[in-house]
Amino acid sequence: LRICTDSDVCYEARRVILAMGVRRRHLNVPGEDRLAGHGVGWCAVCDGAFYRGRNVAVVGGGNSAIVEAAMLADTAAHVTVIQNLASLTGEASAAAALTARPNVSVICNTVVSGYVSEGGVLTGLVLKNTEDGTESSIAADGAFIAIGLAPENAPFAEVASLDERGYISAGADGCGTGVPGVFVAGDCRAKTVRQISTAAADGAVAALAAAAYVDALPKGE
Repeated sequence: LRICTDSDVCYEARRVILAMGVRRRHLNVPGEDRLAGHGVGWCAVCDGAFYRGRNVAVVGGGNSAIVEAAMLADTAAHVTVIQNLASLTGEASAAAALTARPNVSVICNTVVSGYVSEGGVLTGLVLKNTEDGTESSIAADGAFIAIGLAPENAPFAEVASLDERGYISAGADGCGTGVPGVFVAGDCRAKTVRQISTAAADGAVAALAAAAYVDALPKGE
């Protein structure tokens, strides 16, 4: 196997483990990169404590967004959930528990069309109704984007088979891609649970399978 990098450096290997991981999806609204870490974030577990007693927004309506919003509601003054669809799409019982909380409100059929900032810090969001196109704004000290993950597998589309969402298709038993000598580990693999524990387990499985593959090669290959 020959692996070439974007810096034109190439390596020879008898086996390769792909472990590119995933990235959090962005809204790609103007000003998002500039305000990242200054009011715009992607992890309530990491940064939620900074917004104790303040107004925050969560963008998204699936299970991830519901979990983030519920966590923030424990300490924030108010949490506004912004969902582009007609209703929350996460687990029904979790959604019901969230919307029953007195300091949580949900705005549906709405997307974020802009950020409002002052002194380089987020102060609000510009919202656009997807049904009639009307715009409005809300005050927000923080906004957490929870609209899913995207695998970093595009460079390997011609090497490994990707599913409809762009994840590498591979079985848990051996983590093989179907291409001789190429294995995959971590969140970039098609699976139902993406956590640190499952990524670490994938790494162990793929490493052992790769070692067994090399051991089985004829001498000299």
